[in-house]
Amino acid sequence: MLVWCLLLAGNTGAQIGGGGEGYRILVGYPPGGGTDTVTRHIAVGMAEALGQPVIVENRTGASGLIAAEAVSRAAPNGRLLLNIDQGFIANPFLMKNWSLVPHRDVTPISLMGSAPLILVVPPSVTARTLQELIALAKANPGKLTYGSAGSGNTTHLSPELLKFKAGLDIIQVPYKGSGPAVTDLLGGRISMMFTGVSAVRGAVADGRLYPIAITGTSRSQVFPQVPTLAEAGVPIPELNLGTWWGLAGPPEMPRDVVARIAQAVKAAAENATIREKLAALNIRSVSNTPEEFLDMVRAESASYGNLLRRANIKLGD
Repeated sequence: MLVWCLLLAGNTGAQIGGGGEGYRILVGYPPGGGTDTVTRHIAVGMAEALGQPVIVENRTGASGLIAAEAVSRAAPNGRLLLNIDQGFIANPFLMKNWSLVPHRDVTPISLMGSAPLILVVPPSVTARTLQELIALAKANPGKLTYGSAGSGNTTHLSPELLKFKAGLDIIQVPYKGSGPAVTDLLGGRISMMFTGVSAVRGAVADGRLYPIAITGTSRSQVFPQVPTLAEAGVPIPELNLGTWWGLAGPPEMPRDVVARIAQAVKAAAENATIREKLAALNIRSVSNTPEEFLDMVRAESASYGNLLRRANIKLGD
């Protein structure tokens, strides 16, 4: 993938420019996950737009804090960038040693991609609509469970947001990844789960799991019969994008530098080949302006902070 980025950088057509030093994007998670995949695809399009190498570097550790701190201390020339997601927004409220404020210690530049989450239940749970599931949970406080792929990510925060908005008493069962959680869901050992569409596509298609609702503002092309949360009667604005990934830089970046990089992300997100490759993974390439992304980060930080403080959720609990 790195070679591909370098080769594309040699194509000088329709380039945005900005000097010849190249760019690095730090990803705070290991290779192969959704965060890494989205970043590498978008980096290819950015390299083409900028006419310079865009290198993706996995710098793992401390739930992304090591990568984030490196970018927060970098020169504001935009050469060192950071992939951010909901974990970056939630971690200040989840981790005692998290030292960064999302909208202060980095410069939000643009969204890069998003993917919906689907709420599913096994046949042993009798609810087939969101309102039925809420009624079932309220009739059985503390008895229904939800699986999550660990803590502090969207598979954890999404049901907590539902719990908060609908006034439910449901219990988290954390797993080490989505695979084991889906296995227990299929076995009826947990009551529900928010997860990626691709993780349960086959099980929903053959009736081993039942879809209840999907995050986002529009229905999934994979399951067009499944209503959005808003259509199902529980709008949760924080989940309008499902899982999302964005790009940020060091604090105090000059406006023209931010604009140039944001334009490159936009070009990458609109690249037909990149869109097709990400769509095959049920990921939508998407961009917005730096101002829109900053407003979004601030709003989500406030929402997640309110939720996590009220629910007293801490990473590792």
